[in-house]
Amino acid sequence: MGRPRREVLRDLGIRTGVDDMRSLAAILIQADRFGSSIAQALRVQSNSMRTKRRQMAEEKGQGAAVKMIFPLVLFIFPRIFVILVGPAGIQLMDNIVNK
Repeated sequence: MGRPRREVLRDLGIRTGVDDMRSLAAILIQADRFGSSIAQALRVQSNSMRTKRRQMAEEKGQGAAVKMIFPLVLFIFPRIFVILVGPAGIQLMDNIVNK
């Protein structure tokens, strides 16, 4: 009501404090200023945001493998070692005692 669309969109981006919202507002301002298609600008922005989210998920996924090493070494591998080597150790002890 009485304020230009550019100012309203810029204030929206600043008020929310979210980087993605700020970039969306900037793209809408540019589309309005240059007279380009807003739908095309929104398509490009959505593809960009999807790519960014996918890259962040891949980075977190790569970090998960490093975080899983310590529980594996401390809790799972010793039990597997006992299960696999235990029977062989018992047979080895029986053979040493019987000879």
